[in-house]
Amino acid sequence: MKNTNNYILTIISILIIFFLIESILRISGNTPRTKNNIINLDKEPLIYQKDNQIGWIHKPGKYSFLPWSNEGKITKFNINNDLSRSTFYTNESINKMLFIGGSLTQGWAVSDKDNFVSLLQKNLKNYKVKNYGVGGYGGYQSLLLLERIIKKDQNVSYVIYGFIPHHEVRNVAAGSWLYLLNKYSKRGHTSVPYSSINKSGNLIRHYPVDYLKLFLGDRLSVMAKIEKRIMKIKSRNREKKKFEISKKIIKEMKIITESNGAKFYMLILNQMPKPQLNNYKKFFVNENISSIYCPFPEGSKFTVLGDGHPNELAHKKVFTCLSSHF
Repeated sequence: MKNTNNYILTIISILIIFFLIESILRISGNTPRTKNNIINLDKEPLIYQKDNQIGWIHKPGKYSFLPWSNEGKITKFNINNDLSRSTFYTNESINKMLFIGGSLTQGWAVSDKDNFVSLLQKNLKNYKVKNYGVGGYGGYQSLLLLERIIKKDQNVSYVIYGFIPHHEVRNVAAGSWLYLLNKYSKRGHTSVPYSSINKSGNLIRHYPVDYLKLFLGDRLSVMAKIEKRIMKIKSRNREKKKFEISKKIIKEMKIITESNGAKFYMLILNQMPKPQLNNYKKFFVNENISSIYCPFPEGSKFTVLGDGHPNELAHKKVFTCLSSHF
């Protein structure tokens, strides 16, 4: 009887402690894991499809997005059969210029004709410009896509990688990035391939991984906190080497581009802290990599209300900068 009472007292004590921890976490702003915010197809189209190697890719079709705010307008977003985004302006030149990168290169939240890549196509007469930017991509996913498309596109003269500093985090599938994708992604596909470096300094490729989901993680803050901690620990070593991994990825982009007879460019699309920018500049010089610095302007004047991505005016600024190089 005494032992039974001790067991009951122990269980009650554990439950009380658990309840207190749960209460403290919720008061401090820690909530249970949010389920994937997959879009309502009646309101917003799904423009991505699952890919077992890259995680997700474009889905060919013609799409329209409703305004993200009362001040906004309908966004036209068309994807070609070759998975590139429409540049709106046509050009039948056999010489091609390929753009790869994430949502800034893709031109998320602005219509086909207003993206800086499309504006460049309008301005260029001697090249057919193709936009292979995909929302959420980092450098590693862009490399995987480049390896796939450059074999199909003939007469490629340039490959331009639209880079932002956050690609370093995406390249290693950091726990924080997987968490954000799981919480906010509207594509329905949140598995991310990633890279690491072995002891010999070689780039190691890994298949897509998803965010860890423990039992009751979507109901209890304690379990959600444990999930985040585990994901952080699992990616910690990769995150420590994210700059070195980023450099390895960029070098492979350059190699595959030049092996196909084209010129490789780094296009920096976000402001960078001076020390980080200087590190990349040094790397570009050492590896003979051509780079262009055309960061998107910041501030509400240059942002799509209700979404946060650069608006038409911001894309025009980047186009103006970029067009001076071609």
